[in-house]
Amino acid sequence: MTESPSPTRRSKSRKYLLVQGFLCVLCTVVGAFYPTLLDWSKTALETEVSLHGSKETRAYPFSAASVVLVNDALQLSLALLAVSLKLGLSSMFKDGSLVLKMLPLGLIYAVGELLTLRSVQKGSGPVYVVIANMKLVVAAVMSRIFFGQSRSLPWLHWMELIFISLLAALYTVAEAGNMGSSWRWEGAWAALAKSSLVAFSSVFCEHTYKSNSFLVVLSLQAFWGLATMLLLLLGAWLSTPGSGFLGGVSLELRDEEGHWVFFSGGPSHPLCDSSEHLSCLHHLTGAASCVCITERGWDSYTFLAVFADLSNAVSSALVFRRLSAVAKYVCRASSAVPMYIFYCAVGRALWDVKIFGIVLLLCAQISVYTVQRHRAEAEAEAAEEAAWAKEYGKNQNGQLKVA
Repeated sequence: MTESPSPTRRSKSRKYLLVQGFLCVLCTVVGAFYPTLLDWSKTALETEVSLHGSKETRAYPFSAASVVLVNDALQLSLALLAVSLKLGLSSMFKDGSLVLKMLPLGLIYAVGELLTLRSVQKGSGPVYVVIANMKLVVAAVMSRIFFGQSRSLPWLHWMELIFISLLAALYTVAEAGNMGSSWRWEGAWAALAKSSLVAFSSVFCEHTYKSNSFLVVLSLQAFWGLATMLLLLLGAWLSTPGSGFLGGVSLELRDEEGHWVFFSGGPSHPLCDSSEHLSCLHHLTGAASCVCITERGWDSYTFLAVFADLSNAVSSALVFRRLSAVAKYVCRASSAVPMYIFYCAVGRALWDVKIFGIVLLLCAQISVYTVQRHRAEAEAEAAEEAAWAKEYGKNQNGQLKVA
C-alpha cells in the first residue's frame, strides 16, 4: 500500500513549484529586458552618404569599452561587498590556484560583454537572443570533439540540435530581409562568437564554478574581467589611433584634437555637423561614401545600458542559482517570444506570422531538447550509482566480502 504524501510535504512541494515558477518568469523577463535596453541605448544615428543615396542606422553614441569597464567595476564592488559580509575578504586569496584559474574566465567574461554590445550594436536584441541559443549546439560539438565517446549523444539529440541551428538560421535570414540595407552580418557573427564563449565556459570550466565558493568565484571573475578591461584601455592609450583593434578603441576614446576622453568618447566617425564631414561631402566622388554620427558620448540612455548589464549579472548570481538548470535554459530561451512581440508593438520590427512561428518552434525545440538531455543525464548517473553499489563490497574474485 502506497503511503500518501503528508500535508507538510505537499505544502513544501507547492511552495517549491511556486518559487520555481516565479523565478522562471523573472528569468524570462530579464532575458528579454537585458538586450532590449541595450538596443534602446542606440540613441545616435549613423548616416552613410554616397552618390547613390544615403542610409541611416541606429548606433551607440558611446564607446562599448567604457560601458564594460564601468560595469565590471560595479560588479566587482558588489561582489566584494557580498564576500566581506558573508565570508571575509581574506577568503578570496586562500586558494592561490583558484585565483589563477579564474584569470582566463575573467578574460572570457570581459570579451563576452564586448561581444554582446557589438552584437546588439550591429544587429538587434531579438537576433542576439535567438543566436545565443546556439550555445547548446556548440557545447555539444565541443564535448564530442574534446572528450570523445564519453560525451556522445544519441542520433535523435543530434537531429534536434541540427533543427535548432536551422531555425536560428531561418530567423536570422528573415530578420536580415526585414531590416534591409540597415542589416549587418557583424551582429549575428558577434552573437555566435559570444555563444561559443559561453559554451566553452560550460564545457571546460563548470567544475571550477561548482567546486568552489560561489561568491568567491564571482568576485575573482569580476576582478579579472576588470583587469582585462584596464589592460585593454592601457594598450589603446599606448597604441596609434586607428591601427588595428586597439587603435580602433583608442580612436573611440579620443576627441577631434586627439585628447584622451572617456565619457564623451564614442564611434570614430565625425559628427554630422562637423567641418570634416562637410568637407567629405564636398569632395564626394565615385564609389566613395561619407559616414557620420549625430552625437558622441554618454547620455541618459547609456545609464540604462549599464543598469541592464548590472541587473543581468546580479540576478543571475543571486536568483538564477536557485532555479533548476533545465528551467533556466527553457525560461531563458522563451524570452525571445515576449521580446519579438514587444519589438513589433513599438514599431522596431515588422510583424510576420512566419517569423513568429519560427520563434515559437525554436523555443519549443530548445525546451524539448533540454528536458530530454537532463533526463538522459539523470538516468546515466543513476545507472552509474547502481553499478557502483552492485560492485561495492566484493573482493577481487567478485564474491561478497564476509565480515
